[in-house]
Amino acid sequence: MDTRLIALAVPFFFLLIGIESVVSRVQRVRRYRLHDTITSLGCGIGEQVIVVFTVGLSVAAYAYAEKHLAITRIPASSVVAWVLVFILVDHSFYWFHRAAHRVNFMWAGHAVHHQSEEYNLSTALRQNWIENLLAWPFYVPLAILGFPLAMFATASTVNTLYQFWVHTRIIGRLGPVEGFLNTPSSHRVHHGIDPEYVDKNYGGMFMIWDRLYRTYQPEVAEPHYGTVKPLESWSPLWANVHGWVRMWTMARSTSRFGDKVRVWFAPPDWQPADLGGPVTVPAVDAATYRKFDRETPRSLDRYVLAQFAVIALVTSGIMWFAATLPTVLLVASVGWVIVALVGWGGLFEGKAWAAPLEGARHVAGVGLGVLLMQRGYGPAVLWAAGGVGAVSMAVLVTQRAR
Repeated sequence: MDTRLIALAVPFFFLLIGIESVVSRVQRVRRYRLHDTITSLGCGIGEQVIVVFTVGLSVAAYAYAEKHLAITRIPASSVVAWVLVFILVDHSFYWFHRAAHRVNFMWAGHAVHHQSEEYNLSTALRQNWIENLLAWPFYVPLAILGFPLAMFATASTVNTLYQFWVHTRIIGRLGPVEGFLNTPSSHRVHHGIDPEYVDKNYGGMFMIWDRLYRTYQPEVAEPHYGTVKPLESWSPLWANVHGWVRMWTMARSTSRFGDKVRVWFAPPDWQPADLGGPVTVPAVDAATYRKFDRETPRSLDRYVLAQFAVIALVTSGIMWFAATLPTVLLVASVGWVIVALVGWGGLFEGKAWAAPLEGARHVAGVGLGVLLMQRGYGPAVLWAAGGVGAVSMAVLVTQRAR
């Protein structure tokens, strides 16, 4: 995947999220909640800054297989080869995606994308921070077939970008293309927690694989969204580690050694017999169904929203300059962003440590900004970060003093 192309697409993502939000207001349908949206986008930001470190492994693995294991060399000038690589990338994505739902340690990562109880364009950007490390083995066969790295990277990036638009409730069923292409209707089913929708519609661009492998399910009613066991947190960090903590706790609690190992590789609905046995996905009772939420002061919401705008700009800068930033400054910049995401979750949940952590982050941001400006990186963005940060901290301190 080409991170620079993704960075260029980010402003368009935010523009479309804004348009969807405005349309929802005009239609008087609540499709966005600030805390949920910031958490989803925070997960996406974390994934994009961490992927600058992990993408090298995927590239190296693919390049090695292409150089040493390829059974042929496919020319990038072939139109047929380009058609094939787009089809085969999506086929590989289907099997990665299906495994991510049915193998516990992979679900621990992929579950992040499903945790939102809303379904809107911000949900598309809610990504696990290390999923890139789990996905690359599914694409190495393309290198063995002889597809050049550049072709794979282009097809993979297009596949990723395509999947953004299907995360919406505004667009209904699209007639003849349903069941052939992945559409908003098909993907709403995939995010549903209703028993008939769970583990269906895995395709990225196409639904032909789901039809072929019998995992296709049309949308017959509006799904309920989220995960069967709700996350109930606004913390992007907890969203990313929750699944691993769950497996570790289960492995420690079960008595049989075989079950301690199986926990990591079994399906998510499996449990050891001494912990209750397999779990059946329950029907959703519309009368008792409630989405997780917590009231916060408007000034706090405005503060986090302002900080999000700054962090989004900084993230785009990290993605763009990752190849040229000195390692120490790159690690420091990514760490600064991650601390922001942790702090926002804590503020939304009323944690006592959150405000001091935010204060420390702003202090650290000044030093990091000076170092980056000495290197000539993004002085305008850093100036904006400092200005908005100072004003926002004043608002936060004033609010907490009341």
